[in-house]
Amino acid sequence: MSTEIDTLLAYIRSETGHVGAINPDDDLLAAGILDSFSIVTLAMFAQEQFGVEFEAEDLVRDNLASLSSLVALIRRCAAA
Repeated sequence: MSTEIDTLLAYIRSETGHVGAINPDDDLLAAGILDSFSIVTLAMFAQEQFGVEFEAEDLVRDNLASLSSLVALIRRCAAA
């Protein structure tokens, strides 16, 4: 598991209290682990934690709904 996923997973657990399994490809919104507000706070945490800046067009469900898609976004922004 990547360091980014570990960091994001720890943040989700600390913020939500979720103790069940979370697969990097799970849709966190559909699973009820995150809601629309908490997904935004997760994106803000990711920007701060990993030193990247997301553009408005990056903040869409496809980029934020799973840990693997969020990590892919983080890596794209870091490489830019």
